[in-house]
Amino acid sequence: MGEEQDAEPTTPEVAEAAARAASEARAATWARKMAERVPTGWLITGAGAVLLASTAAFGGLATVPTPQPSELRAGDHYVGSELDMAVLSAGIGGEVKGAGVIPDVGEKTIVVVLDVTNEYTAPRLARVKDTLGGIQLDGIETRRFDVNRVADGSGVSTLQPDVPTRVRIAWTVDEKAAAAGDEIRVVLPDSTRFTGSFATRGEYWEDIHPGAYVTVRLDELPAVDEGTS
Repeated sequence: MGEEQDAEPTTPEVAEAAARAASEARAATWARKMAERVPTGWLITGAGAVLLASTAAFGGLATVPTPQPSELRAGDHYVGSELDMAVLSAGIGGEVKGAGVIPDVGEKTIVVVLDVTNEYTAPRLARVKDTLGGIQLDGIETRRFDVNRVADGSGVSTLQPDVPTRVRIAWTVDEKAAAAGDEIRVVLPDSTRFTGSFATRGEYWEDIHPGAYVTVRLDELPAVDEGTS
């Protein structure tokens, strides 16, 4: 029979290493069992929280740059708020025939002529903020407002789909706000169309903001001028 070898004596260092390895193994086993019990959705939520926290630490989420309004001249076309618009001319006078507004004492009338086509598939109200009612004069306070067809002087209440229309928009303003020969900027609107649900039905346009600035020189409009140039 062979001789039995005596077991080597265990040193304190070896015993400590073995105890540490056993402890780490038990910890790993426990962590694995706990992970199996956590719903996946919690893990995703937790990961998202960590991502947001780390993003915030580096300055937060990047913001999407807001497009700047276009700078145009008379005759240039701009498509915004699902309207194709082109400012053709502008004029200023006192009581301008066919303008649809009558200035009070101390006021004048500014008239802008433009072509407009409704590119949406249904008729739209013409005098609301997301259509012609949203056209403004940059830096000039307007008071009364009207919009008429150049062709026959009739008032414009709706814009039919795909029907080009030449219109005359008139505002009364303070007589010192502008003068013939000045350059003004006509503000054309842009907006976003939404589809209503639940309490709100149909289509509507929100987030109305300047889409383009059209620089145009003011012509002198005599009182008998119908502003149709």
